[in-house]
This record gives sequence, C-alpha cells and structure tokens, in this order.
Amino acid sequence: MSSLQGSPEPGQDDLLYDDWYIDDPQEPTVPAHEIILPCFPTLSDGLYHLILAPVSLCTLLLLSFLVRRRKLCTSFCWGIPGVLSPLNLLEGSGNNWVPCAAFGLLFSSICRMLLDPSALNFLPNSDGSPKELWKILALFYYPALYYPLLASHSVQNIPGYIAGTILSWMHCGALIWQKAECPQTTQFYRYYSLLSTVPQICCLLLLSGIYPTLLLQKIRQPSHSKQMSERNYYVKYLKSFLRRKASKTSKDSQVSLHLCSYLCPPKTGFHLSQRSLLAVTVSVLSAYQVALLLLAGFLPTVQKIRSSIDAEFILMLAGFGVTVDEDKKKAVDYIVYYIWAVEVCYIAALVLSCAVTITMLLRSLVKHRWALQSLCAGQVSQVFLKPRSLHPSPAALASWMSHISYQAAVTCIGLILQHVVLFLAHLVITFLIIIPIAYGKFKIILHILEKTWPYWLLLFLATVVQHLCTRFVFLQGSPRQTTNRRSLFLFTYLFLPVNILRGGLLSIARLVVSIIFNVIHFCRLDLSLLQHSVQGWDPGYRNYCNFLLLEVNECHPLVIAFCLLLKPPSWKKPDLEEGIHLMPADGRLLKGARSHLARARWGLAYSLIHNPSLVSHRASSTINGGSLPRSK
Repeated sequence: MSSLQGSPEPGQDDLLYDDWYIDDPQEPTVPAHEIILPCFPTLSDGLYHLILAPVSLCTLLLLSFLVRRRKLCTSFCWGIPGVLSPLNLLEGSGNNWVPCAAFGLLFSSICRMLLDPSALNFLPNSDGSPKELWKILALFYYPALYYPLLASHSVQNIPGYIAGTILSWMHCGALIWQKAECPQTTQFYRYYSLLSTVPQICCLLLLSGIYPTLLLQKIRQPSHSKQMSERNYYVKYLKSFLRRKASKTSKDSQVSLHLCSYLCPPKTGFHLSQRSLLAVTVSVLSAYQVALLLLAGFLPTVQKIRSSIDAEFILMLAGFGVTVDEDKKKAVDYIVYYIWAVEVCYIAALVLSCAVTITMLLRSLVKHRWALQSLCAGQVSQVFLKPRSLHPSPAALASWMSHISYQAAVTCIGLILQHVVLFLAHLVITFLIIIPIAYGKFKIILHILEKTWPYWLLLFLATVVQHLCTRFVFLQGSPRQTTNRRSLFLFTYLFLPVNILRGGLLSIARLVVSIIFNVIHFCRLDLSLLQHSVQGWDPGYRNYCNFLLLEVNECHPLVIAFCLLLKPPSWKKPDLEEGIHLMPADGRLLKGARSHLARARWGLAYSLIHNPSLVSHRASSTINGGSLPRSK
C-alpha cells in the first residue's frame, strides 16, 4: 500500500495532467444562432466586375465619339475624339446632385474595399503580400469604373443621359441583388457589410432617378434653357449687388436670422461653389463609415462579455482581491449593470460626436460662403490677417485639387478624437457622479473632497475676497480709477501663495478648454487650431486658404456676369443690321439712351475697380489728381 501511495513515477504526472483536459473542448463553442454560413451569391463580385467594367469602357468610348474635342481645343490633334471631362468643377451653378452622388459612390466603394477583406476575393492571388498591391491598383480601378457616370452628365445631351440611366440602373440593380442574397458576413458584425453598402445604394438610387429626370427635361425643354438659367443667375446677382440697400429689420427677425444662418447660409443670390458641396458630402459619408466601424467593432464584443458574466467571473475577481458584493447574485447584477452603463456611454458619445461633426461641417459651409463673398468684394483683410495676392499659384492649384480628399480624411480623424474624448467624459460623469449618488459605489470623488475641502474653500474665499476688493475698494469714481494703492500692493503680496494654487487650477482648466476646442473644431479646415501669428504652420488651414484663393480667382460671379454681358448667348447671333436701324439718321442718341449708357459705363467701371484680380495690374491709384475708389 505504501508503494501505491508513494510518489508516482517520472512522467506519470504529465499523463495525469493531460487527462484533466481530455473531455474539455479544445475550441470555444459558438451558439447556433450566431453561426453564419458561407454565402455565394448568384452574381458574384468577379462576374459583377467582368460585366460592368467592359460596359463602362464601351460607354465612355461612345460618349467620347459623340462629343468631339473640336469644341474644347481646336488646335490639339485636329479635333479628334478624346477623354471626356467629368464635370466643370469651377462653375458656380448647375445640377449638383449628380457629382455629389458620384463622388459619394466612389468614396463609399473605396472605404468598403479598404475595410472589407472579402472585397477583392474575385482577384487571383489575393492572399498574402500581393493583396496590398491589388488594393493599390483598386484605388485607380474604382475611379475608372464610375467615371462614365460623371461623363454622361457632362455631355448634356440625350445619348449621354440615356447612357447614364442604363449604367446607374445596372450598378444599382447588381448591388441590391448581391446584398439581398447575402446580407450577413462574419466581419465585425453580421450586418456590417450590408450597412457599409447603404451609402453606395443610396447614391446609385439617386443617380437612377436623376438621369431619367434630366432626360425628360432635355426632351421637353429647348437646348438653351440651362445656359439661360446660368446666365440669369449671374446677371441677377450683379443686379442685386449693385442695388444693395441696408434694410431695417426688427430685433426678433434679426435673432431668428442669426440662429438660422449659423448652420444654413441665407439665400441672398450667392451660390456656394461645387467643390465645397462635394467636400461636405464626402465628409458626411466618411463620418458615417467611421461611426459604423466604431460601433460594429466595439458593441458586439461588449454584449458578448456582458452575456457571459456569471458567478465564476465573480470568484475570479475575488482571487485578484476585488470584491463587488458579498452576495454573488447581486455582484453579477452590479457587473452586468456597469458593463451596460459602458455601452450606453459609448453609444451616447458616438451619437454626440457625429452630431458635433455634422454641425461643424455645416458651419464651415456658412463660413466658406462668407469668405467667398468678402474676397469677391475685395475685403481681403477680413478673411486673411495679412495682405495676400489673389493670383493663382502652383501651391493653390495643388491644394484645390486635394481639398475634398483632405477634408474627408480630417473628418475621419476628427470624429475618432471627438468620440474618444466624449467617451471618457461620459465615463467620468457616469461612474464618478451618477453611480455614487444612486448606488453608493465608486465614491472616489467624495473621498477626494473629504481630504481636500479646505483647499477648495480657501480658493473660493480668496477668489471672492479679491473680486469684492477690486470692485468696491481698489476701483472707485465715475470714471473708474485705481485707488488705495497701498492696500492694493499689500493684498497682492499677501495673496501671492494662494494665487499660485489658483494658477494650478487655471492651468488645468486651460488645458481642458484647449483640448475640447481643438478636438471639436478639428474637422474644420477653414479654422486654424493655432494662434494668428503661426497660422501658416497649420497644414489644414493653409490648404483651405490656397483652395479659397483659387475659388475666388476662377469663380468670381461679377467677372462672369460681366463676361456674359459682353458675350452674346450661343443661341442668339448678333445682328448688326438691327443695331444700325435702331440708331437715328443724325447719329444722336435717343431720349433716355444717354442715362442708360452712363449707368452701363458706371457699372462696368465699378465691376473693374472692385475686381480683386485686377488690383495689382493698375498703373496708379489716382485719376486726374483724384483718388481711385477702393474696395470696402
């Protein structure tokens, strides 16, 4: 018996320890309702691209032969067909829905390709290192795939609208078919792939409705209706600018106008540029993609952890010296409630950060419109602190080309920073203020206040005493003057140590305010996060300033209106004989023609004088000894 009860032979312990886990599962079991079977849609990604890529290429070639380059450049390649321009990004009017939908579709496709590893499964050798190379090539493939959707709109004729309608219907139908057959995937969350595709479907639905509408309008209306609308916009803006008068409004209307104009620019005849609308559209879609990724990457995992809390988890916490409650059932309820509170804080912070981001983007539109109006009126000092030339430069053109992409990237990073800061703030408020009051747990702040209350009382009394003395003792008289200087110097000396403690509190408050302000306004490129003297060190603000300079130089509405007045419409040919017949035989001007001519000359002089791009070309600032009127 003693031999049997003695120590086991060498190697026998290992066999015994191995036998402990023979019957245990080697891998964690997954509930049956969480198992997602692989899905293979009828229209796979490979077949989708194999069909639509040649169709897009053929459409582009067809449209290029319909519009010859002779209309764009007479001396280049003898006017043979060439690559179509996607759209005129420098025009101030026109249909903005098609470019916004096309840019949003392209950005959503790129986000889905970068975040979804199964987006390139139709390519050969997509596993391993070549997969990253395929993603780099896909960054140029998707713009080429959706390029005909923009080119169809730029043609502005019936075949172009027909091609755009067919292409948008094919893309939209194929994408909806795929997601209807396979809505669930195993990435992050079972419906993440479907939710990330919602912006693509919405943009394609918008294009599928706009192109038939444009086709019907083209059939019903004459060909020069669009040119007339653009011409009327610039001419009306010129008239409203020249006849502008200060209108007296009541205080109530002024308050409501300021509240409405904070996020929505008032309609006073000045249109926003197309590039700014595209930047805000792509930024909103980028905020949606980032918010969806943050929500799908965190919430399902926390919900699984909350559902797996039991008495064994409480025993494990007790092994680390953490005691929630003596009753195990109450302890489990407390832990589950705390995790639920974390989920609520996370969702609330995400919703609030999305609302703040969208608010800042809308506010940037209002600020951009104000900056454009100020620069068009020659008020450069109101927009820039230092005098700047409004002539385009290589840096301005490069910034103009990359502004939309920069705005989307900055919005993504800004949303993440806002969410982190707001999530930490919600956790502090919930676990250090609300839960201690409701359940008596986590009384950290109460313990700190019990030990440091004399310090806070001293700071409060010192602040009150200094403010009362400065108000009633050290400043007296109808024009406020410093009096009792001997007492003032004595108080300054006595309160020096206390003010050092107040300075520590002030430094913490300054840090918190700076972080909150910079994080909230991080997604706005039109607002510098640095002080005025070093604003040039902010790359985002410098990009916006260069973008703004090119917008003003190329899209000045008064200059365009002046050019349209000089140039007759394309559907009207100038008739010289009609103008000759209107002149009397003696060559004198008709009655009222002299005042009309004077008003026209004054309007021309006013437009030329207030054109910012012509300021540097003026020979002198005086005419016949008088001063030349400057921009106000």
